Amino acid sequence: MLATRANASDSMQPREPAADKESATSSAAELSDSPRPSSSESCNDVVEEPYVFEPSKDILQLSQKGGLSMVLQTFLATLFTALVLVMPLLLIYIFIRVSWARIPIVTYMAFCFVDPALNNGVGRRIQWVRTMSIWKYINAYFPVRIVLEKRLDPSLSYIFGVSPHGILCFSGQVVMGSLKSGIDEALKGIIVHPAGLRHALTLPLFRDYLLAIGTISSSRTSIRKCLARGNGHSVGIVIGGAKESLYTNRGSRQLILKNRKGFVREAIMAGAHLVPTFVFGENDIFLQVEHPALRRLQRWLQSKMMFALPVFYGRFGLIPRRTQLTAVFGSPLFVAKNPSPSHDEINRVHAQYLDELRRVYARFKPIYDPEGDDLVIA
Repeated sequence: MLATRANASDSMQPREPAADKESATSSAAELSDSPRPSSSESCNDVVEEPYVFEPSKDILQLSQKGGLSMVLQTFLATLFTALVLVMPLLLIYIFIRVSWARIPIVTYMAFCFVDPALNNGVGRRIQWVRTMSIWKYINAYFPVRIVLEKRLDPSLSYIFGVSPHGILCFSGQVVMGSLKSGIDEALKGIIVHPAGLRHALTLPLFRDYLLAIGTISSSRTSIRKCLARGNGHSVGIVIGGAKESLYTNRGSRQLILKNRKGFVREAIMAGAHLVPTFVFGENDIFLQVEHPALRRLQRWLQSKMMFALPVFYGRFGLIPRRTQLTAVFGSPLFVAKNPSPSHDEINRVHAQYLDELRRVYARFKPIYDPEGDDLVIA
């Protein structure tokens, strides 16, 4: 994966560029005209040219291939989107069809709820899972470009506030979970643990996959244990959560952040710096069915079950749209450690974070999302 300052390679041409109609090769002069950070605590005192990490050469070549390679990419990307259903259903099928496997399966399912890895702060990260061949094809289907406003110090810990959630939160899996995305190279020395709902981390088989790519529980206990490790251990939190997924649609840029302040509290308590992160293309993978009656039912279910049930579709049903994902990591907002932050301090830092996120979006939208809607934070 090649990193450049501002002038990125123009060889990437996504097949269906929903959010990337212009090249990342905008000049340094254009970028330097971007708005200055609104927070005096941001480390970005001078607007710098960003570091741009384009997809690796093998990913680019595979992405541009047709024929059988294209069919395989499409099949694997579609299967990837259905893992949350396929894996538990596979286990149920085995339970029904294979009598001798029933006791081991019941024992395993009980273990899913008491597994120490749920709250140990590091998950059960397995490097070979992150480097499996399947990731090459998934990354070719969703080519990942990583943009850093500033190099991050690997001796520090961070909370990456990731937006938007999208339908299936591909940013947490494809961008942060896969080694093929180039995340380890771009954030060298920093170990990013995606945070997921405990419900997801108890789903049979699917939870083992999530733990293997480094996912941890989004509980306070798990996040605090992760950040307490220091030495680059950091957390990636998709802040808008399940509620935000209901506002996902192609072109939509609505985020649910105004009352989401828990991540700020945890950052202050740990002295972890906040990094506003926006993934262009996340909301363009699927289209969502919208109807007032359906939306009322979805909101009610979300309030009762803590997760949303969006009704969505892609190409020819559940085939995801071929979309490039551009993950932009803004400059870190330095946070002073305070084990007992007041409401006023949390509100102040939260307001600064939202200002930084707006600035990042305003700076990079003309480059990576020229046809997207304006950012709306509710």
